[in-house]
Amino acid sequence: MVSPVKIVSRRVSSTSLLFLTLVVSLLLAPAGAGAGGILGLYGGENVGTAGAQFLRIPVGARAVALGRSYVANAYDGSAAFWNPAGIMQTESRRSLFFGHTEYAAGINLEHASYHWHRQNYGFGVSAGMLRSGEIPRTDEFHQEGTGQTFRADQYQLGLSMARLMTDRFSFGLTGRFYQENLDEFTIRAFLMDLGVLYFVGVGDLRVGFAVRNFGSDMRPDGTPPAIPGYDASSEFQAVAAPTSGSFGVAYTWGLSQRMGLLTTTDFHHPTDYSESFRMGLELDLDRRLFLRGGFETNRDEGGLSAGFGVQLARDGWDIRLDYAMSDMGAFGTIHHVTIDLAPLPKPRRTP
Repeated sequence: MVSPVKIVSRRVSSTSLLFLTLVVSLLLAPAGAGAGGILGLYGGENVGTAGAQFLRIPVGARAVALGRSYVANAYDGSAAFWNPAGIMQTESRRSLFFGHTEYAAGINLEHASYHWHRQNYGFGVSAGMLRSGEIPRTDEFHQEGTGQTFRADQYQLGLSMARLMTDRFSFGLTGRFYQENLDEFTIRAFLMDLGVLYFVGVGDLRVGFAVRNFGSDMRPDGTPPAIPGYDASSEFQAVAAPTSGSFGVAYTWGLSQRMGLLTTTDFHHPTDYSESFRMGLELDLDRRLFLRGGFETNRDEGGLSAGFGVQLARDGWDIRLDYAMSDMGAFGTIHHVTIDLAPLPKPRRTP
């Protein structure tokens, strides 16, 4: 007997593809072309014009190890950060995710998320924090420091919703509140993410698309400090949000009954930098050990990444521990550690 879900999938698959095509066309349209143009801002000519770069730092050791080629692979605990549509495609109905990154200059990043889904709808909450530590305060007369310090911490809090259109096609939205505390000044913004994920039907071949962090310009509150001999503006200059778009394809090749090879690639288009390609490989050994490597083109420094993951079942939980290291050129090697927890389905009782 043919599953009713498969019948529905066949009937609306053409509609799903049309919807996906329209979304991609709308968002990639050149600036000023009708209602679209979110990403048509010619990133290569706008280097350094966007703020909130904290939101660009990748989340999750697996994603980092795959060269950030993750928009078509984000159906795990990190889906809320990469592609909210992936919330509907997780193996478990619930997922809990924690991530820690030791960044450059003693900066630490922490991320956490929780999402759950039913048959047709899914919801998620996510949060991130960048802690700068104490930064020595300097001025033109005290180049080595005045003896005082300040902080530059950043936070994000997101709420996600996803919808399963068919058993192969899903889309999702995330609303994100962002706040940056720079000394006594504060920047606040409300940003949006949009993502779609489509399983083609050939093996696990899948296509993903996501636009992240689009919203209004951001401006610090307060008044710029007065500078002797200079007629300063009465307010700070606004900066654009760090909007970016990614289109990706991924496929797993079955090498044997206990071994598979994931190949994944993304085309990434930020609004304040030129485009790049992201590529990654993951060798799956019996669904227990995962070896990964990745590369991103068009990076001024670095671009290589590698890592591994271990998956096991303990006390009713499916646990995946991931580690990644990424080359940041002059900034050295960055280390990422994450844990992804999902409850195992309870066995059905037989009468």
